[in-house]
Amino acid sequence: MASPIAAQAFRQRLAPNLIKTSKTTLTSAKSHANPELLHGAIALLNPTVQPPFKAIRHLFDHLRANPTAASALNNAYPKRGIFKSAAIKNGIADQKFTIDLSPARDSLISEATRASLASYGLNDVISFFNNTAENHVSTILSQLGKVSSIDLSQVHKDLNMNFRLCDYNPLTANPTSSNGCGEHTDYGTFSIIFQDGTPGLEIEAPHAPGTWIEIPGDATVVLAGWCAFILTGGRVCAVRHRVRRIPGVRRLSAVLFVAPDLEVKLKPLTEFTNVEFSKEIIGGEVNVSWFKDVMGKRWRRREGNLEVAERDEGIFSQDDEIRRLVLGA
Repeated sequence: MASPIAAQAFRQRLAPNLIKTSKTTLTSAKSHANPELLHGAIALLNPTVQPPFKAIRHLFDHLRANPTAASALNNAYPKRGIFKSAAIKNGIADQKFTIDLSPARDSLISEATRASLASYGLNDVISFFNNTAENHVSTILSQLGKVSSIDLSQVHKDLNMNFRLCDYNPLTANPTSSNGCGEHTDYGTFSIIFQDGTPGLEIEAPHAPGTWIEIPGDATVVLAGWCAFILTGGRVCAVRHRVRRIPGVRRLSAVLFVAPDLEVKLKPLTEFTNVEFSKEIIGGEVNVSWFKDVMGKRWRRREGNLEVAERDEGIFSQDDEIRRLVLGA
């Protein structure tokens, strides 16, 4: 069970800890009423641009109702597709639909497909993510650098980013399931999660495993991932989180993922670490590209999008196997 936090009280307790810059305002979670639960785990963001949730809803509705339009969009990136709808038939997987974009994938969408989806919100979505990246990514990297005393910009020169829209729609194969998105830790440096006002996002307390904190549905949240944890030598917590569905209630979110450059060796950028890492990590035997591929199989399995050829792995949670790789235990 999650520990609910009233939105107003949540912000009142966080208000004294604003970190302000010219473009970005982050709020530290360390002054929360239960500081031992959320200390160092999250930050709240006051975004300069609000997500176009009306356009996001319109785009999902159009793609679900028009298989031809969905196929045209997926043909831009045939390796994995862009619109994912496994939850229509798979009642065990995460009960959500997603649209996965990135600057690279955006450039692959044909002009004809782009024009056909313009009136259904695609251009608004891409513009929103581009504006968010321009206004917030470098500043958040800088703030993480200050918190950890490590210059993270040196391994984020290419601005390796992905964009995701999530539709936690009640019209799935398992409409009564509370599993919107299974518990996991993101692979990259940080993620910005925008919500449409509907609750459901929960964060596991870093120092109290199994304790889940419910985040207000209108909060915009910045969470660190495995790459931040490794690069900072454990000084920045990688945050486990999940989404619980409310039966019969639709929930939308938009997420911007930021990761180090793909060729970067995934090892601490400091000699002094807060945790004991595996020999593979300390030795720099793993790069970001390989790490992403390994984690990709785990999240595709959880989301029901795993290809048949990839279904030869043992049954572990996404985080169990990655934790063994990172920490050797």
